[in-house]
Amino acid sequence: MSTARAAGLPTFLRSPVCGAVALGLAVMAAAYRPEITAAVTVWSTSTAYGHCWLVLPIVAWLLWERRAVLLAWTAHPAIWPVVLTLPLAGLWLASTWLGAMEGRQLAVVGFAEVLLMAALGWRLWWALSAALLYLLFLVPFGAFVTPQLQHFTASFIVGGLRVLGVPYDADAFSITIPEGTFYVAEACAGLRFLIASIAFGVLYAVTMFRSPGRRAAFIAVSCVVPVVANGVRGLGIVLLGHALGSAEAGAADHLIYGWIFFSIVIVLLALAGLPFRQAPAPSRPSVPGTAASPRRLLLACAPVVLVAIAGPLCASVLAAAGAGAGAAVSCAKADVPVRRAAARIARIGRKRRKGLKIVPPGINSVWWKCRRCGVAGRRRSAGCAQTCQAMDRTCGEMQAKVVRR
Repeated sequence: MSTARAAGLPTFLRSPVCGAVALGLAVMAAAYRPEITAAVTVWSTSTAYGHCWLVLPIVAWLLWERRAVLLAWTAHPAIWPVVLTLPLAGLWLASTWLGAMEGRQLAVVGFAEVLLMAALGWRLWWALSAALLYLLFLVPFGAFVTPQLQHFTASFIVGGLRVLGVPYDADAFSITIPEGTFYVAEACAGLRFLIASIAFGVLYAVTMFRSPGRRAAFIAVSCVVPVVANGVRGLGIVLLGHALGSAEAGAADHLIYGWIFFSIVIVLLALAGLPFRQAPAPSRPSVPGTAASPRRLLLACAPVVLVAIAGPLCASVLAAAGAGAGAAVSCAKADVPVRRAAARIARIGRKRRKGLKIVPPGINSVWWKCRRCGVAGRRRSAGCAQTCQAMDRTCGEMQAKVVRR
């Protein structure tokens, strides 16, 4: 790249387009903080999604490799991408209703993509789409296929044992051979291998190939190879236990063996794609045009951000209103026994002043408690004397106490 273009990159970073994108992303990040926090938590706690920490650096590197496009093309903010936010808003609402955090996180990344499309324009966004769409790997998705991967791995092991003539007994994910029992657990289903292989395959495809057909073919191979390779790994562990005469010996450190085997598979996959690599695309001619006006940039980005944050804001308002209404109803319900008890105590006082016999009627929400021994009761049929044996008089040592159910 020429020195002029290298010098022009800081100027592009200080342009209104970058400022608008950064501001819009900051606002959406504040609105979707629960989704972002949940994703970061999964990255930190699950070994299957540890590669997500590398997604943003990889995207930055891919954009740096395409910096000539950023400097040669002019951004043309577009207003029509705001239409794409409507299905994304529906996806977020449906995922919230169903409790699917992955769907909510996918909608957040989709809003970010639409914001970039609105700020850069369709042509510039499409030229950078290989790098920008890689942001989808920020979403920790794929856990729902774990049972299917377990079933395939167990079936592959059973098929291999049948072909090799090893006696076995299979029950779902449990496989028993004369040397012991093996169980295809969730950690052995190959989800980590599959997700890491797909992320590597997409990165390899966008950097080594220009043809959409070759990219799609390599990504498809990256999806199939790790699944089959994990079945081979599981079969190898069972055969190792069979050869060593102990299932525990064969299964020891099988996760470490799995990562070594997976690394070898990835290297072989990369070597297989080298003969089909293509030369980098020639530099595209610059697209003439003037810098985007702040007014057009605002009209393009503001609707996208407003529609994106409308869902979380409405959900927060409804949750606050529901909590307030619930508290008001609870307070109103709590006031009923208090008012009843106050009225009953007033009647007892009037009867006492008139010298009438006082029989404290029990109600469900009022407990009658003795001031001397502290024994309390609320059943009218039991009577005060039976509830508290330390009383001298029927009601002289009793007081009403409201107890919430």
